[in-house]
Amino acid sequence: MEITYLGHSCFKLKNKEGMTVIMDPFKSEMVGLPFAKEVADIVTVSHGHDDHNALENITGPVTRQDTFVIDKEGEYEIGGVEIAATKMYHDKVEGAERGKNLIVNVRMDGLNILHLGDLGHKLSEAQIEKIGSVDVLMVGVGGVTALETNEVMDLIKDIQPSYVIPMHYKVAGMTEAWSEKHTLEEFLDKNKFLVAGEPVHKIKVDEGSLPDDTQVLIMNA
Repeated sequence: MEITYLGHSCFKLKNKEGMTVIMDPFKSEMVGLPFAKEVADIVTVSHGHDDHNALENITGPVTRQDTFVIDKEGEYEIGGVEIAATKMYHDKVEGAERGKNLIVNVRMDGLNILHLGDLGHKLSEAQIEKIGSVDVLMVGVGGVTALETNEVMDLIKDIQPSYVIPMHYKVAGMTEAWSEKHTLEEFLDKNKFLVAGEPVHKIKVDEGSLPDDTQVLIMNA
């Protein structure tokens, strides 16, 4: 599987057959970061905020006749790619402040990718058990409107993924709306896991290349 970081909370996954999944595309004018038009067979949307749901940036499919959009809870199988979208919340009060949030499991090429969207609360033991084994965990580390760093660390320990990819943090050029978010450096200052080499924009991952112990994989857009 090939993973490409498109910035903010957006990733592109491509399997060996060329099937392409884009997760949480964002509106440039809302985030302040560039987002080039993309093609995808499947698009997943964790929730309805403009930094996660910019379907207009997806211009068509790659291998299918139409792009399949997943923005509701459920289990899906599209062209051999298995996806489970599970309803969680964007806050600690069951969505009363910021609404619902989908966490999305994508299983392709024998790997399980978990994108947490803007998860705003801890997961129960039952929820973690249901998620199962995770090879790559994509988690927001910017805090404020989502999990704070200590909560992210606890969640990583509970899920025990092979790779953790930080996302949804403050970078130069973002709009004023993101001024209170934490930076990646602030997360790394408190990180207790090994960092895997130099930052990458794109990486190929397979079952044989996964580390034995959890590593933080830094990706740049």
